[in-house]
Amino acid sequence: MPRVLNLCLGLLSLVCALATSSLTGCAAVKASRQPGKKDVQVLRQGVPRTHVIAELGKPEWTRERDGVITDVFSFKQGYSKGVKATRALAHGAADVVTGGLWEVVGIPAETLADGTDVQVVVTYDDVENVSGVQVIKGQKALEERRGLFARRSRPKANATLVSNRRKKQDG
Repeated sequence: MPRVLNLCLGLLSLVCALATSSLTGCAAVKASRQPGKKDVQVLRQGVPRTHVIAELGKPEWTRERDGVITDVFSFKQGYSKGVKATRALAHGAADVVTGGLWEVVGIPAETLADGTDVQVVVTYDDVENVSGVQVIKGQKALEERRGLFARRSRPKANATLVSNRRKKQDG
């Protein structure tokens, strides 16, 4: 009889371990599938339009007037591979430590942290190089960050582009 009891306890432990391991991963998987980080350096003055489209995707709207092309881009600014991997590992570790209970917190957290919506208007010169950028939505997402806890720096390239554009319109 003790042998049967040990077998039942062993099987129960195995089932619990499998159930716990199957619960781990939902938040971790969501973290790893978050949108990737776009290289917004393509929005600097002088970058070819083809590079902008290759990085940000097809424009939502395009207009050509008097030889000036204007594109409107809409995209999600996500996370670097390193940040996504770190978050996935943290969720996995928290799942193991809490026996899967972390999913109650982890899944909603990853659902809320799904990147930042960004909309920009990009104008090009006569040879289709970026001449101006206007941020409609998501200015903070375009500011450069380094590391997980780094403070955001001021956007130098975008401010320069917008001010150059205003100077051209005024003068």
